[in-house]
Amino acid sequence: MNKLKLLPKWFRIIGLTLVIPIVIAFIANPDIVFGDVEMPFSNKPKGLFVAKGPIFFDSNYSEVTDKQEFEIVRFKDKDLSNEILLTLMLIGVYFISFSQIKNEDEFSERLRLEAFSQAIIINSILLLLMNWLFYDGLFLILMATQLFSFLLIFSLVFAIKIRKQRRNLAHEE
Repeated sequence: MNKLKLLPKWFRIIGLTLVIPIVIAFIANPDIVFGDVEMPFSNKPKGLFVAKGPIFFDSNYSEVTDKQEFEIVRFKDKDLSNEILLTLMLIGVYFISFSQIKNEDEFSERLRLEAFSQAIIINSILLLLMNWLFYDGLFLILMATQLFSFLLIFSLVFAIKIRKQRRNLAHEE
C-alpha cells in the first residue's frame, strides 16, 4: 500500500500560528474578509497593505464622458489585506490538515480517510443549511468561510478520532 506523503509534524505548529490570530480577527470583525474596514493592527483607514493592482472585468463610471466604461484590465489602488489574510488562513489550514501526527501508521491513514469522508458530509450539510437560512451580507461572509471550513472540519474530526483511539488503547492496557 502506498504511504501518504504528509508534511513534517512541525508544520502543524506553523499552521496553528497562522490560523489562530486570523480566526480571532475574523470573529472580532467578520467584515475584515471583504477588506472594507480598518484592519485591527493598522492605523491606515484603507487597510494595512494598499498597492496598485489589477482589477479584471470591471465596469467603471467615467466622470469625463458621463457613461459606464468596461475594461478588461485596469490598475488602481487596492487594499490587499483581505487577500493576504485569506491566503495565510488557507496555507495555515493546509499545514494543519496535512501534517503528520506523532505516530503515523496505516491505521492513522485509515482514520484520516474516514475523517475526510465525514468532513465532506458535514460540510455539505452545513452548506445546504446556510443556503436556506442566511441571506445577503451574512450569506457572503459564510460563503467566504467555506474556503477553509472543510479543512477545519476535517482537522477537528480527525483529532477527535485519534483522541478516541488513544483513549481506547489506554483503557485496554
